[in-house]
Amino acid sequence: MGNVPEHSNGESAFIYFSDKIKENALYLLDEPENSLSSQKQLELQKFLQDSARFFGCQFIIATHSPFLLSMKGAKIYDLDEERVGIKKWTELGNVRAYYDFFMEHRREFGE
Repeated sequence: MGNVPEHSNGESAFIYFSDKIKENALYLLDEPENSLSSQKQLELQKFLQDSARFFGCQFIIATHSPFLLSMKGAKIYDLDEERVGIKKWTELGNVRAYYDFFMEHRREFGE
């Protein structure tokens, strides 16, 4: 039993971020949502927003997560286009795919 982790992979990743991110620093994050559940992605979003707002941190994040893309004040560069440009998170193809999927299945949610 000594080799059984106390936390899931996603929980461990979130703990890693909360331990490593310090004040007044620039961080480059490559898909930090990889092992996080939707709930943990929302927690990470809040943590990153708070780190930027209250602790002077700056983040450059490569992500497909609609939760992270929706951060207030984020400047989003769409690298999937031939001409890289700034877009709103709701205009990104990846986010639109989520939207379309859930709209297609909205009756299953009781709506």
